[in-house]
Amino acid sequence: MTDIISQNIADVKKRFLQLHPVNATSGGVFSFKNGLPLIKFDIASSQLPLYMDGSSLRLSGNFTAWQGAAGNVNLTNTELNFLDGFCGVNQCIESVTIYSKRLNETLERINTYYRLCPSIVSGTHACKDIETRHSNYGNQHCTAPLTRPGLNTYNGFNGVGAVPAANQRGIDFSIPLYAGILNSGQDIDLSSISGQGGMVVEVLLRSDVGVIFGANATANTASYQLSNLALTVPVYELGGIGAQQVQGQVNQFNFNSWSSMFQTLNASDSVIAMTPGLSRVSSILMNFITASDLGNQAFNSSRLGGIAETRQLRWSKNGALFPLQYRLETVAQGNNDTAKVNVNNPQSYHTYSVNADLFRNYLEGLTTDGYNKVRNCMSAYNNWAGGSTDRGQNSGRTGILPSCSDGVAMLYDRFGSGVNFQQMVWSIQLQTSATNLLEITDGVTGIAPAVPAVNIANNIDGTAATAQACSIFYLNKNTLLLSPEGINVVR
Repeated sequence: MTDIISQNIADVKKRFLQLHPVNATSGGVFSFKNGLPLIKFDIASSQLPLYMDGSSLRLSGNFTAWQGAAGNVNLTNTELNFLDGFCGVNQCIESVTIYSKRLNETLERINTYYRLCPSIVSGTHACKDIETRHSNYGNQHCTAPLTRPGLNTYNGFNGVGAVPAANQRGIDFSIPLYAGILNSGQDIDLSSISGQGGMVVEVLLRSDVGVIFGANATANTASYQLSNLALTVPVYELGGIGAQQVQGQVNQFNFNSWSSMFQTLNASDSVIAMTPGLSRVSSILMNFITASDLGNQAFNSSRLGGIAETRQLRWSKNGALFPLQYRLETVAQGNNDTAKVNVNNPQSYHTYSVNADLFRNYLEGLTTDGYNKVRNCMSAYNNWAGGSTDRGQNSGRTGILPSCSDGVAMLYDRFGSGVNFQQMVWSIQLQTSATNLLEITDGVTGIAPAVPAVNIANNIDGTAATAQACSIFYLNKNTLLLSPEGINVVR
């Protein structure tokens, strides 16, 4: 709640607006398969100051999964079809775009939203929260393997009654949108005089290949659809003297926005360098997945994979070390600097380890606050739920076993106005092993028949099988100066 509202609480009315998509068809169904993947909501303006609580905004509706070319047959309960545990229904979303109607300009566009969402959820929520609140309103889970529910479990239909299959609906959901502008800690004025003049929210859905995944999803042509969609918008309407005060002055609105980019790592010593074109960057987040998993419906395109056995990481600005004035070396680097008994053995001396500095920076970058303020996250040492650190780079790809919650991030500015990368080159240098394998025993030794150890790749060796797709997200600070005469943008 903004200061002006708390100071004039007697003149404030709280209301909930429920909006339906302005581009809905008569059936109210949205899906990539049926040719209507864009969902558009129009939030109208107001004469009086009308403040929207973006963090409490919710997108709700029904998520229904099907199989078959026609997309009208229920999933088979005994088969393997999954949604990512950290994403849930959010895995359907390709991008989120938010416009200001008065400014007639895009305030924020998040591409590859399905890659950002799992990092935010796993980095700011613990297992208990995900298995209760998030499980109920977003179909998200982090439970242990063998008990983790498949999509079929939560998409089963009540067969009682003569309801045609085409009219059946799956699970209800009510999810927040993790856009920076909606979660900046400041309410958004929708007034046509003192604020944004209304807003437009667009959600673009993903293709079916990128959403439902699993061993049976490809063969069965698994698809999904969203229906009965509504956007619930909590607003505070300000009247009286407070409204006159707001509309007679220049008001400052500070907000964050996510920008996204994409890169591929093919070598054990890789450099990512680019000019973001942003002048007030507060943090940068990266997560990884084996590149060949993207576009393959057998694998989870939203999982947070381990990169490989990480050795060193360097952050730079225009070629100089920044913000850290040193390279980060990991436990794995220390182990491999020590001579092995068998120098030709590709296995490390460790299977699981915690790279403390990397994870500290990662969690600080996610929460844009100091490490001492981190309260809940899924990153844990040898955790049998999703989120265990330092798993193999393909952990959790099939949906049966738990995945990682790995990533790389850096908090550049906790209190100030951000770091200028508008005409500066941002870069990292990431060194991983080119030969390392993890030795995994998929069974109990000493019980016949014995299960042999299996060596799995945990490196980037220059081949397509180990190449890593890197999603990069910049959190940038922005300022709007709002008055009856117009809007001035400071990015």
